[in-house]
Amino acid sequence: MERIETQLGTLLLDGLYRHDKLKAELRGLELLCSIVNATPVWSFNLSSEKPFLCSNDDGPTILIDIFQCIQSQLIDDDPHLSIYMSQVRVCVLKDEKGIETPATDSIVSLALLGIAGWPINATPATLCEKALQSGTYTMEDCSQLLPHDFEEIQNAEQLNSAGITHASISVLTQMARRWYVCRSWTVEKVRETLAPLLSTYTANEIERYLADPDEACDSLFITA
Repeated sequence: MERIETQLGTLLLDGLYRHDKLKAELRGLELLCSIVNATPVWSFNLSSEKPFLCSNDDGPTILIDIFQCIQSQLIDDDPHLSIYMSQVRVCVLKDEKGIETPATDSIVSLALLGIAGWPINATPATLCEKALQSGTYTMEDCSQLLPHDFEEIQNAEQLNSAGITHASISVLTQMARRWYVCRSWTVEKVRETLAPLLSTYTANEIERYLADPDEACDSLFITA
């Protein structure tokens, strides 16, 4: 077990890792500290054995297990971030293009999203409830999503992270059909609401789904 002293406490590393990647994580940690110390939107919770980044704005509280994110990236090459919303673990996967970047860089990006008010088009789908309730957007602005919608969005994200892309898109199209039929939303409103969620898929993935959709009408709501 190796002990690495940082600004936020002692980081324990149990396993093999690349030292250049550790240096990159520590540089990202320095940047994160400078950002958090300059804003009231975030703070560090140092009351437990590991430091957590904690949101102080409106809406569900976001907690990020900073050291767990670093350990997972360095030791296990795990691209998932250790994040909790209202004390419930949520699945947040690093951007595919930045899969080799330090975990602390991704945490910095989330911190900046919070400072910007959690813009809905940039916030990860599994954290969209935070965007809707942060104060920047009202429920009306964001198409009046309901708790069940958030559960389905998270389910779709988890399926996509597991590589089950067709089923993931299917969850979203089922939700779209329900909005159209049961809530009498217009096709345009459904498309606008789905757009930020579908942006996490490639055009090829959407094309493959449309070639074999659950329902023929799904092409009304999504396009490659």
